[in-house]
Amino acid sequence: MGRWIAVGKVSGWEKFERFSQELKSTNQWRVDPKTTITSVYGLGDGRLLAECHGPERAPFDEWLKKKGWTIESVTPITLVAKTGDIWNVE
Repeated sequence: MGRWIAVGKVSGWEKFERFSQELKSTNQWRVDPKTTITSVYGLGDGRLLAECHGPERAPFDEWLKKKGWTIESVTPITLVAKTGDIWNVE
């Protein structure tokens, strides 16, 4: 299963209410039966990070386009270290 991370910009997320409204619904996280958005971070400088797991990148690209965010890059994730666990993503 592939993983990708998107880096981009979004305005209005300095308010928790807007961030929550855009992302709270479960249907915002399941792109299709095999593709899931696992994390979205709003950074203090107005940028965002969004992570996706799925068999192919295209559904993630479509989801990002539908959200209307300005995306700077979408990059495959190849290595992960999380809370002491480290693995190679292939």
